[in-house]
Amino acid sequence: MEVKLNIPFEQLLRALSQLTPLQRRKAKAVLERKSAGKTSEAGENLAELLLHGPVFSEEQLLRMEETRKAFATWRDR
Repeated sequence: MEVKLNIPFEQLLRALSQLTPLQRRKAKAVLERKSAGKTSEAGENLAELLLHGPVFSEEQLLRMEETRKAFATWRDR
């Protein structure tokens, strides 16, 4: 069974401020668990991208290093 309530944010804050410290910690823990579940999916997607994404070749890395050195020389003039 699922119950959905449409409570204005300010009213929700007032209700939360009336909780005991223990109840606040429990509510915070529940909210953090729910948000962690959403970020773990995003984290998995990022990990997948990093593990299987494009990489630079040795030639491209050398060309970038040469370009950086050329810009550094140009700035120092």
